[in-house]
Amino acid sequence: MKTCKQMASVAVAAIFLVTGCAQLQNVPLTRSEQGMARPAVQTGDNVVVTTRDGAKHRFQVTSADAEALQGEHDRINYTDMTRLDVQKKGEMHFSKTALIVGAVVLGAVAIGASSGGSGGGGY
Repeated sequence: MKTCKQMASVAVAAIFLVTGCAQLQNVPLTRSEQGMARPAVQTGDNVVVTTRDGAKHRFQVTSADAEALQGEHDRINYTDMTRLDVQKKGEMHFSKTALIVGAVVLGAVAIGASSGGSGGGGY
């Protein structure tokens, strides 16, 4: 039983370490005399854009030009943005990370349960 608790503790720590890298990162929006400077976002990045009206738009960037970010169904001008959060292309999504870590934990618990089972007499 002690082994199961240790494995669970390690799994929880692993979840926090792995998901910290996959979270959305805030990208500062820099205003200049010419308008809004283009933020560091690339095609394929997943973004959450908050606009001046308070609406949140979640999409994968299909193009980024000097004036706006474009998604499959969204085009938002930089001047309309109040907040921009980005998950860079290639970073693992939280749900995938949680699924992988969960599978590892279940596997470890199953192995621990089968190997430490009855505690027989050792005849």
